[in-house]
Amino acid sequence: MDVGEGYTGFPVFFDWKLKPDQNVGIATIPVDWDDHEGDPANLPAKHKQVQIFMDYYETVSQGALTFTPTFADRWYRLPESVSDYPQQYVSDFNPKLAQHGIDAADDDLDFSKIDIVVFIFPTAAPIIAGEPPSPTEFATLQHFNAMGSPEDWRYVVSDEGWVQNYMGGGMHFEHPLRPVWSYYFHEAAHMWAMPDWYISAANATLGSQQVLEIDFDWAAGPLNVWGVMSTQDGPSRTFVAWTRWLLGWLEDDQVDCYTIEQVQQHGSFDTELVALDIYEPGTKAIIIRTDEHCGLLIESRRPVFPDDYIAVWETVGRDPYGLIVYEIDATKPGATGTLSLVTPDGHDFKHLRLSNRQQPKVIDALFNVGNTATVQGIEIELLFTGDRDFVRISTASTTTPTTTCRTLAEAEAALEAEAGAAAAAGSSGPDPADAGCGWFDSQAEAQEFFDANPISGPNLDGNGDGTACGVGDWGGLTDCGVLQELVLPQFCP
Repeated sequence: MDVGEGYTGFPVFFDWKLKPDQNVGIATIPVDWDDHEGDPANLPAKHKQVQIFMDYYETVSQGALTFTPTFADRWYRLPESVSDYPQQYVSDFNPKLAQHGIDAADDDLDFSKIDIVVFIFPTAAPIIAGEPPSPTEFATLQHFNAMGSPEDWRYVVSDEGWVQNYMGGGMHFEHPLRPVWSYYFHEAAHMWAMPDWYISAANATLGSQQVLEIDFDWAAGPLNVWGVMSTQDGPSRTFVAWTRWLLGWLEDDQVDCYTIEQVQQHGSFDTELVALDIYEPGTKAIIIRTDEHCGLLIESRRPVFPDDYIAVWETVGRDPYGLIVYEIDATKPGATGTLSLVTPDGHDFKHLRLSNRQQPKVIDALFNVGNTATVQGIEIELLFTGDRDFVRISTASTTTPTTTCRTLAEAEAALEAEAGAAAAAGSSGPDPADAGCGWFDSQAEAQEFFDANPISGPNLDGNGDGTACGVGDWGGLTDCGVLQELVLPQFCP
């Protein structure tokens, strides 16, 4: 189901997005300024970071994706001072900077053959960002979800037409523990309709001085530091199995699927797992469906690229070889905690300082040999680890099965309650600047909101035809490929 930014469950629609099995044209545009020049000698190292990104995507997609790169051999000078390209958020669209970069490189590139632009910046580029505005807080600029309409304030265009997808990592990703390739891994996934697994209200979007709306006293959200779509600043920088499954990058014979009823009937069984980032034949994930929209997922981890830095867990007494387990609640939109870790019995938190924008308190989620956990009446135990992991799944004898998953009706009721609370606080619904078609129960409801909040136009009426969430708008009306009527994608069967 489509719930907010990206797809947290099936079906996944790639309309207006890159396809998970295509050749991707990618071009770098290094940009600099009169008052902050780029060094040509640095370009090979910066291009290596882009190459790492492409290599990983080709590998993790198991060959479904390929790339055709164009690496620039020069810096393109922007017309204004570096201080004239500020942005509100540490990661923002910054269409002025992007447009000037496209303009500078337009004579050298045929953008009709380019699917992704990667902007490259000189080391320590002091682009002003955050609140309070600072020349040391800049992290990234990116664009992947605006529609191709000149009325959209994020619209960036080349001689060949609209430039939909761009990204660029700056000062925050120049630290050796935060290589910019990890940012590319994360941001580019949104170009393939993938959601964030963190909780947005717990994310320091305005920089290191921000007082968070939600402060968990631990990092990022319920998936914590165990996947690059939860935090690219954490030790784990790989795609979790659920992301790969949504993208079609795991084959059917690489995922063992059960219902909770099948587990309860069978009683106990053992399964062998191949680690996610070891590309050998075998099972990569076990999914136990516990409800129509919910389940458990078990996957194996090893300290191999791009998860090699989970070796840091040895510094706090944890063997970096083992399992992670998480619950899936696909009724939750992206960036609201769809995936939630299940910790082994006796584990809670460890402290790993990785970033001044991230809590050092992280969830001790890795199952080592002998570790067990019981969740929703299912007991999970890691029996053996070596080249592969052997996991035992059984019905817990002393635990009453429970579920934290909501029905769709409960999820809709929760959204209505949030809308009611917003209305009581003087709001008529979601923030107009952030509202997307996934917020609404129908096109008519989206139209009513759009008419009352014209600022929401770029998100709801991307093609500028005056119809909110209509055919051709991102997240707009579709027949789902099987229906006789048009519905919003979140209501596809």
